Amino acid sequence: MKQTLTLYYDKECPFCNHYARFLTLQKSHELHLVNAREALQKIRTQCPQLDINDGMIIEMDGRCLQGTEALAYLDAIIIRNTLFGRLHRVWRLTPWLTLPLYSVIKLLRRIALFFMGKKSDIE
Repeated sequence: MKQTLTLYYDKECPFCNHYARFLTLQKSHELHLVNAREALQKIRTQCPQLDINDGMIIEMDGRCLQGTEALAYLDAIIIRNTLFGRLHRVWRLTPWLTLPLYSVIKLLRRIALFFMGKKSDIE
């Protein structure tokens, strides 16, 4: 039986959108992509302790992971024989760099959305 994962991400963010589109998981997992901007109430219900503005959220089996924890989980189940899968190894190979790198990516998201005329905070 496949484990179902829901990935809440900001579809308006070019980095987030590309990441979600290129993510390919092992066959034992089924991935549902959900635009956080359209599902804020569901996120607040399913993962009340988390704020989507702090990074993407994965929800599975009533558990929620966010940011670097979510990336680490995805790294364990991503298909490695794709270019994106091989690039994803950076999260596993450099754990001491994961948090600073993720913080930079979040900052770049805010900058990109600012220049695109979009709100960076999802409300």
